[in-house]
Formats: sequence, C-alpha cells, structure tokens
Amino acid sequence: MAGAVVAVVALCGLGVQSFRGDRTVGAQLAGPVVRNAEVDNAYYHCLDVQTRSLVAPGQTVSFTGTDPYSVITLLQAVGSWITVADPPSGATARLSLLYGQGHGCLGTVVVAYYAAAHGGPVVRVGSGDEVAGNGPPPPSPL
Repeated sequence: MAGAVVAVVALCGLGVQSFRGDRTVGAQLAGPVVRNAEVDNAYYHCLDVQTRSLVAPGQTVSFTGTDPYSVITLLQAVGSWITVADPPSGATARLSLLYGQGHGCLGTVVVAYYAAAHGGPVVRVGSGDEVAGNGPPPPSPL
C-alpha cells in the first residue's frame, strides 16, 4: 500500500516537472529568443571573419584600448584560434573594436595596428563579413 502511494506521488511529481520542462523549452524556442540567438551568432561570426582578414592563425596578437568589454567581445569571437602575445610588445598586431561605424558587425569593426618599419603604425580595418544594424547583439535571456 505504501509503495503504491509513493509511486503515485512520484508519477505526479514527474508529470508536473515534465510540464514545466516543456514550457521552458517552448519559451527558449519562441521567435524572439531564437531571433536574438541568430543575431548573436551572426555578430560573433562576423567579428571572427573580420579578424581572420587581419591576422592568420598562429600570428600573435595583443589587445589595445582600455575598454574591457572590447577585449571580452573579441575573445568570445576569436579566442579559440588566436595566440595572445606575451609580452604584448611582441605581437604581430594589436587588435581593437571600433563602434558606431554604421557598417561592419552591427556597426562594429575590428581594427588591427601593425608596427611599421618607418614612421607610425599601419592601421587596417577588418573585412569580409557584415551584419546590418547598430549596437551590440541583444542580451541573452539567461
């Protein structure tokens, strides 16, 4: 008898949790959430393509600027394949993000500064991909 009561309570609990899990998955698959995830993926892919147009895998890089958000964003986009120079002075290129450009990756472009043999640094802007719009991607709902 007690075993039957435990089984009924357990089945009711599993049913409630199953319903809640289904609602959670349904919310995550809702149009706005999926669209935001697609924009997020496109943004970081765009930054990756632009960075690859500036430096090749195996070349050392450092980050320029004092904005930690830019460094974190670049690491999220290209951290899997770049080599960070240690010390930074030995880097092939210094990378940074330039915001509010009206083109590039939601208005953001990757910029590389290279040391020149004579004179000031050589500056190049990344190319190869664009995501229309302005501002960073939408925040994650999690």
